[in-house]
Amino acid sequence: MSTVVGPPGAPLRPWRADDVSPYREWLRPHHDWHRWDGPYFARPTDAEADAAAATLERAIAEHGGLPPSEDGLPPRRLVIADAVTDALVGTVSWHWESRETDWARMGVTVFDPDQRGRGVGRAALAAWTSYLFAHTDWVRLDYSTWSGNAAMVRVGQVLGFAEEARFRQARVVDGVRYDSVVMGVLRDEWLARPV
Repeated sequence: MSTVVGPPGAPLRPWRADDVSPYREWLRPHHDWHRWDGPYFARPTDAEADAAAATLERAIAEHGGLPPSEDGLPPRRLVIADAVTDALVGTVSWHWESRETDWARMGVTVFDPDQRGRGVGRAALAAWTSYLFAHTDWVRLDYSTWSGNAAMVRVGQVLGFAEEARFRQARVVDGVRYDSVVMGVLRDEWLARPV
């Protein structure tokens, strides 16, 4: 797979061997991104970060950064690279919400706090959405976030995603209840949007 670039520039690329060490470090529990990306889930321990990095290292060695996909589907996870240095600053991903109906859910995580607020997540989500629609026949894509991450809700609004679900007070972060929010877009809507 060649690099995919989304405006204004957040390159998505396959994994490389030099991503393993920074990935391990970013997964460690003390990093700030954990406060925004699913903070209601347990943070990985150092041992879990080491195990995830070891799994990634094996996959890169065996498959060259793009683990084989099932049924010719797109890779499950790619690197968001710094537009200047090409260093790993985050990831995009997808998983099945319902395989039976070709309902895929996306994820975008920006690890590096210096990259937040600069349009990197928005550009990566736009590039990933375009890539997934271009390489599948899926009719819809969505992502889930929480109301405490107003920036992620806004990213979807700016890109033309609709708020499709709001599960009130479904998430607890630091003892405070927040809504779970699902933002979605249909293929026809995405392809018809002004670029």
